Amino acid sequence: MSMQINMFEKKQFVKEIQEKDPVASPFLVKLSAVATDKNGKPYLNLIFMDKTGEIEAKVWEDIPAHMGQVVKGAFVYVEGKCKTYQGRKQVQISKMQILREDEVDISLYLPESPCNVESLYAQLVQFINAMQDPHYRALAKAVFIDDEEIVLKLKKAPAAKSVHHAYPGGLLEHVISVTKALDFFSKLYAPYLDRDLLFLGGFLHDIGKLWELSYDRVTDYSFEGKLVGHLVMGVELVERKINELEKKENGLPGALPGAFPAEKRIFVFPKEKKILVKHMILSHHGELEFGSPKRPKCLEALVVHSVDNLDSKVNTIRTFIEQDQTPGRWTGLNKSFERYFYKPDWVYASKD
Repeated sequence: MSMQINMFEKKQFVKEIQEKDPVASPFLVKLSAVATDKNGKPYLNLIFMDKTGEIEAKVWEDIPAHMGQVVKGAFVYVEGKCKTYQGRKQVQISKMQILREDEVDISLYLPESPCNVESLYAQLVQFINAMQDPHYRALAKAVFIDDEEIVLKLKKAPAAKSVHHAYPGGLLEHVISVTKALDFFSKLYAPYLDRDLLFLGGFLHDIGKLWELSYDRVTDYSFEGKLVGHLVMGVELVERKINELEKKENGLPGALPGAFPAEKRIFVFPKEKKILVKHMILSHHGELEFGSPKRPKCLEALVVHSVDNLDSKVNTIRTFIEQDQTPGRWTGLNKSFERYFYKPDWVYASKD
């Protein structure tokens, strides 16, 4: 499969590739794994990416020669042909060559965000400023407004490695979508839900993903993410931020009138409220078998879990339907959900 190539200009992007198209372009390797077919023959299973999206690929020959070179994060020049398999585009590779980083324009391979992150962040600030509880509002402000490192990470971070909102700014988009729904349910089920506690659950349930994932180039789990996880990281962050708040003198900036006695202006975060915030994070996966150390044990935690689960599934299934290449009104089989999905009119309108 070796070949001599002088030019590696990026002229063909993932989004433009259609079934039966010849493929001749550099790509960034997002995934590289050796698998075997039903006859036990090994093949190389790949996912390529550029700034417009991702595409699956297969190599059936000379597997040992490529295993140590075509690795995650590498740049490769590929020749082959696009086919459709189970409703998804796939490149059948005939030639492939490893590229050096100085032979490509890296910016053309990093995923672009479909989100307006500045608009989303402005909405987050509005939600925080609308909070009434002085303790919950102070915690939200300390994390999402006063901490510049967190703000910068939040505007870049995906919500997952590959499942839902898996693109730059996806975590912030997920947080805003969840919080909008929580705002609605706080009114629908008033007075039985604490709106500000719901908001903190929406803001913080996935905050640990800022460190659980690495996302400078190819999104993957960090060392800490593999060994600790975002639920524990989120609780650690809450504990650290509350400790920082409690060390501040001169009371709570922006406190409501009469929130604290004038003679004692040192901010103290009530223990019960701190435990409730931690519970919102620890229970948001809903069930022990889904990774929650605790199942939801207050109404707010139950609502946050349900809304989080719904928003992630809607984004996952919508993306699957949009990317499906199966002709007609039904998608190919979605293995994760073990079903086919109906394609409504908006799918075809978006492709016109």
